[in-house]
Amino acid sequence: MSLPPPTKVRAASTGGATRVAGSSSAAWLGRLCRVLLAVIVCVVSIAREAIAQRLGTDLAGLNLCLYGDCEARGSYVADPFGWTNPATLPVGALPYVPRGAFGSGSYFRLNSGGVGVDIGSATASMAMAPWTIEVHTVYADGGGVPRSLPGVEMTTRSRLVGLLAGVDLDRTALGLKGLSLGLGVNVPGIDSDVKLSSSGFSFLQSTDERQVDLTLGAHWHGGEKDWFAVGALLNPVRNRTTTSGIDPVTFEPFRSSGTTNAWFARAGVSVLPFVGAAMTSGQGPADEFLREIRVGADFAYSNISVPDERTRDTEVGYFGVDARVLPDSLNPLSSYLRLYVIGGADSNGGWGIGSGLYGNGPLEFLTCNPAYSSRPLAKTLGDRVDVWAATCAVSVPF
Repeated sequence: MSLPPPTKVRAASTGGATRVAGSSSAAWLGRLCRVLLAVIVCVVSIAREAIAQRLGTDLAGLNLCLYGDCEARGSYVADPFGWTNPATLPVGALPYVPRGAFGSGSYFRLNSGGVGVDIGSATASMAMAPWTIEVHTVYADGGGVPRSLPGVEMTTRSRLVGLLAGVDLDRTALGLKGLSLGLGVNVPGIDSDVKLSSSGFSFLQSTDERQVDLTLGAHWHGGEKDWFAVGALLNPVRNRTTTSGIDPVTFEPFRSSGTTNAWFARAGVSVLPFVGAAMTSGQGPADEFLREIRVGADFAYSNISVPDERTRDTEVGYFGVDARVLPDSLNPLSSYLRLYVIGGADSNGGWGIGSGLYGNGPLEFLTCNPAYSSRPLAKTLGDRVDVWAATCAVSVPF
């Protein structure tokens, strides 16, 4: 199942002050001074970060993390059980359930410095060979104090509704063996927002309205037991960003608007190396173990352009492996449950580890994937982004 991200957002927000009189004027003046100080700190801090990373592009860039990069497994676009590529929907589902329904739920806890975000997702899918379709909803709520804005509290809220479809062209009249295509569309018009405040007083607010958010994917697999697979995706994004607040120079209310544009592209391979090397022809425990080892590698490119911030280009390589912990012949619970270990790292110093709990026999309808990861993303929020995640899914054949 796939987990797309909440809307890419930029950090700015709005607020104002109400005039008061009498005994409350001193308290109001004190609050205004604190707010103005926070605005100055905000401006100075963001200027300091201009050479390196910006808060707006950091928040937008977390899209990558929520796409699966922060997962121990989901980052591989060629992985038949990956989360990022809509073209893998039929690859991961149809060989096991040609006609049926799937449901899954996910929870993510994302921490970066003093900022924490709770992210949840619910997904419903249907397989009707050669097609697989999916509907998902995602919410994200959180906040805290970004490292680049000391004394300023940031809160963020995001919602998403997405539709995905994949087709296995080998099962169509075209008969293109091993090839599948996919398309994902996140419903436009849904807002996400970020607010900055100090002492409970909101002085900046930014709202992103999704306009275009498409994911185009392709996947091909072949060889014995489909030991070799390649995949790619392209995700163009365009959001309308509206920012309002208090001008730090004139102290007058202001309102501005612009466009956030982003491109996310990935390509990669996923292989069963010991199957491809013809080293698993036996039936012993070692052969069974080696047959299940999968290695993945991706190259990802992102280009993020946020209003009033410099465009950021990023290239990252991802490498990972997953393997069954015990072959069935050594697992006393193999008739009910199989356990996998999943790990990965990226070229920027990020890493993740998790497990796959896959039902077998009477429990073959159930899967669960808990994971933890840590990556040096979003420097304006904290040193690293740490993510705890858990996903469980059920399938119901027709």
